[in-house]
Amino acid sequence: MVFHSFEFIFVFLPLAYLGFVVAHRLAGWTGAFRFLIAASLVFYAQWSAAFAAILVVSVAANYWLGNQIMSHSDRPDRAWTLLLLGIGINLAALGYFKYSNFLIDITNQLTGAGASHIRLLLPVGISFYTFVQIGYLVEAYNGRVVRVGLDKYALFAAFFPCVTAGPLVLQREMLEQMQDRRDAALDVQRLAVGLTMFGIGLFKKVFLADSIGPFANTVFDGAAAGESLSVAIAWLGAVAYALQLYFDFSGYSDMALGLGLIFGLKLPLNFDSPFKATSISDFWRRWHMTMTRFFTTYIFTPLAMRGMRSAGGRSAGRFERFILTGGVPALITFLIAGVWHGAGWTFVVYGIIHGVAIAINLGWREARLPQPPAVVGWLLTMAVVVSGLVVFRAPTLDLAGSILASMWVPFLMAPPEAAALVALDQRTALATIVLLGAIVLLLPNSQQILHRHWVSSDAMPATARVAAGLMAWRPSLGLSLGLAATFAIAIASIGAGTTFVYYQF
Repeated sequence: MVFHSFEFIFVFLPLAYLGFVVAHRLAGWTGAFRFLIAASLVFYAQWSAAFAAILVVSVAANYWLGNQIMSHSDRPDRAWTLLLLGIGINLAALGYFKYSNFLIDITNQLTGAGASHIRLLLPVGISFYTFVQIGYLVEAYNGRVVRVGLDKYALFAAFFPCVTAGPLVLQREMLEQMQDRRDAALDVQRLAVGLTMFGIGLFKKVFLADSIGPFANTVFDGAAAGESLSVAIAWLGAVAYALQLYFDFSGYSDMALGLGLIFGLKLPLNFDSPFKATSISDFWRRWHMTMTRFFTTYIFTPLAMRGMRSAGGRSAGRFERFILTGGVPALITFLIAGVWHGAGWTFVVYGIIHGVAIAINLGWREARLPQPPAVVGWLLTMAVVVSGLVVFRAPTLDLAGSILASMWVPFLMAPPEAAALVALDQRTALATIVLLGAIVLLLPNSQQILHRHWVSSDAMPATARVAAGLMAWRPSLGLSLGLAATFAIAIASIGAGTTFVYYQF
């Protein structure tokens, strides 16, 4: 059951909302929140009861560890030991389920051993709920956590709109919303805004992302089967995948925000028109925003501070200081971010590509070199992003290298005479790319459309205040009919077998 399935939209969601409202009537917000915990476990358990059991154990263990860390706030050494223990346990569990077979492959390559893979199923969303709870433990150690009961903590860690693929919430963003609630659970305006946000996300996923996905699949699958790629086909496939992932992840993020709002909990933004970015740093401030925030807060900044102390202690020159405070932290941070997405060398290289790009961007600014025109910055950013996503999408580095060579140095990739050209309807693919590209670059995004009724726990950024014109949400007959038509098109476009791309990570 996924957000864009008939079972979720017409069965689970209505029943969950009805139960939420009834629980609030009977037992206030405490009852409503406890009902949402049960609903979240039911939602998650439909993948596997074993997965739900792993989630429950993770939540209970981290809640206990967080309380232990806070209880030893007057004994820093003890609290630090507990923090390291908690991080170690979380990473060990994540590593076992997600990286065991990758480590076996590495060991086999290095030693020549022939160890077989372990038969494991990857729990959906384990990367997300693991890192959410690691963040909680770190904040508990830093004294930034409010002690709450197990029920509120469980809802923070396992809330069904974000447990499977984010956003990576911070404890203060949700736990503070659970304190001293006096408003009604049944709020017509909140319900209307939440359903609007959900409907926009649904349309993005099933009508836009799923419509361009087949073009990307044709190119990548054809190349994997040994078919040759022209420059045009390679670029069409790469851009098609970039747009597929854009609308897929943007659609999920909108649906998560809408669902959270429906149930009275605002979630942080995770997507802010990243393909409008004019630098790679700007891109990562807009794409998977909560992941960027997490890695910046807990990895990049500590590494940069340590590098600053090291540079100061050795009277390092300007270039060495930049390497220690910017270049190395950026490379390590994005290497970890790449591996966080998946177990494989393609994710390692994907992280390195973006780590190097961020380091160059930081170095350019550090050297105070003139900034390129916005159009040039956008073209360079998109070149890095699209090329990086080829590596991200390809199952092997060989395939990724072959497609990138066809894109950038096609004269090196003369196909064998026996190889057939990938069969792609280039005109239709190009027309679809142009249409979706225009939507990305010219139309307001979801939070801009709904800026009059802010949907997020984040403060409204300047980018959200851009005028949406006639698309700005307001209670009116014309807009309601337009949104109803959009929702109807989305419902009619729901197909079998599609899931969110980020569910595999």
